[in-house]
Amino acid sequence: MNATRPLPIRLRDIVAGEVTKLVTSPYTLIMVMVATCANLALAVVAASGVGFYTQPDQTEPVSVSSFGMVMFAPVYAFLALPVYAAASEYRGEQIRMTLLAVPNRRALMAGKTAGMLAVVAVATAIAVIPARLIIDIPADLGVSGALLDIARWAAVYLLMSAIAFGLAGLLRSAIATLGILIAVPVVVGTGILQWPQVLRLLPDQAALSLLGTPGYDVTALPPAVAAATLVIWAGLCLTAYALALWRRDT
Repeated sequence: MNATRPLPIRLRDIVAGEVTKLVTSPYTLIMVMVATCANLALAVVAASGVGFYTQPDQTEPVSVSSFGMVMFAPVYAFLALPVYAAASEYRGEQIRMTLLAVPNRRALMAGKTAGMLAVVAVATAIAVIPARLIIDIPADLGVSGALLDIARWAAVYLLMSAIAFGLAGLLRSAIATLGILIAVPVVVGTGILQWPQVLRLLPDQAALSLLGTPGYDVTALPPAVAAATLVIWAGLCLTAYALALWRRDT
């Protein structure tokens, strides 16, 4: 009698496994809800018309929506999702079991990335769309204006997630990855680094430019350039993760 051979693992099986891992993790669900609630709270404050004075000589209050870094801050809770998707493989040598089950590393990388992006896309819709509608509808942007605004925010969340996913896979640590992603904008915000031509190309600054609220005038980029910058960062981080998975991890 011929021994029954196990069925080969298909790409869709890898994608389904990654999706299942992410949607059943309390950690990622909690952080997505934190980001969603923070976005909703900021949106309500922005839509309420409450103004803030930030300069001694300021004559008119400004809305919280004018502070790009404040409105953008919830993304760092959201990024726990893609970071967990990559870094969780390296807890307790889980990567060895994964590679035994899926020895085809190209398929593994493709499946993990596709599964992560699928979950992130749905989570982005939950975390972004309701909050942006709360802001956009009273602002009378119209349908096209509101759709463009939502598309920009969704693109930023997706591209930042791809960057975080690739960086977490490269560093093999959720703490190190989130630490870097959070520390960079904090350091830039202090004004210690006076290299605007370089700083404007960092992911957080490019994201703020794409959203139309650059951190500083000297770091502003045209929306198309900002989008291209984020795409390049995402491509570099995913490529670095893929090379590490193929060459380093055993």
